[in-house]
Amino acid sequence: MPVLGLGAATLGREINEKDSLHILDTAFALGFRHFDTAEAYGGGNARAYRKNVLGVDDVRETTATMHSSEILLGQWVRDRRLRSELQIASKVSSGFRSADVTAALERSLDRMGLDSLDLYYLHSIPKDIPLEEPLHAMKAARYAGRIRALGVCNATADQLKQARQAATSIEYCQNAFNLAQAAESQPALDYCTEQGIRFVGYSPLAAGFLTGKYGARGESVPKGTRFDVIPGHRDVYFKEAAFQSLTRLEAASAKTGVPKHLLAMAWVLRHTELAIVLVGATKVEHLHNALRAQELAADESLFESLHP
Repeated sequence: MPVLGLGAATLGREINEKDSLHILDTAFALGFRHFDTAEAYGGGNARAYRKNVLGVDDVRETTATMHSSEILLGQWVRDRRLRSELQIASKVSSGFRSADVTAALERSLDRMGLDSLDLYYLHSIPKDIPLEEPLHAMKAARYAGRIRALGVCNATADQLKQARQAATSIEYCQNAFNLAQAAESQPALDYCTEQGIRFVGYSPLAAGFLTGKYGARGESVPKGTRFDVIPGHRDVYFKEAAFQSLTRLEAASAKTGVPKHLLAMAWVLRHTELAIVLVGATKVEHLHNALRAQELAADESLFESLHP
């Protein structure tokens, strides 16, 4: 079964500093040891995204701090003196030229107060820059002891093949993996399985879409939710195939008596090809739910009606 990791995107964005630290403490107490962040995760980053990309200048986050996820995670690691017990991952997105990647890594390490990262990703695949350039910078950082492993995020199977050709040392791929995107996620997962690349699945509940909080057809977007703070999620999940997945999930939940969020999480966790599943949390109960879903994942009968 995949290892559970904490996806730290919500720190300082959907939840304030006090609640963020409480989430981190609880996750560690429950056995989480993999913590995933990124330079792009922050209350200020989300606000800037809406203003610059969508032309919407408003306040939906708990803080306006840029890079609040890295800052709070680093603060927690240092205060609790836990560095040696954790696997910490971050990502670069601010630029993919060699110098940009090197500078971004140093800024992330500085924000977190760390000497090195266990894992460093390209947050996306660059469109106009050869993959060799950022990957070469990441290999150099590993040689210098600043990172221990490198990976890519949000990559198709073809892009993974290109990345492997550019850097055979790529060890991780982090992609969304959930019921709403099952068909489109499979080719990349298959390639990773064939090539021995560790697949890290994020957004197992489709950013909350599979809980039904946004309605059966996306008619409701509650304030402060992921789809409200980062409206781009609507373009990803408000599609017919995803709505049909939600309908099947609701029917399976009614039939089995298992709540939708637990059933959707357990479906992900039963995929033994995954190395790690990242759990995003705004409440400690979300962490406990993930542990409960682990217990349900072995029951094959719960999942018979979830596919078309």
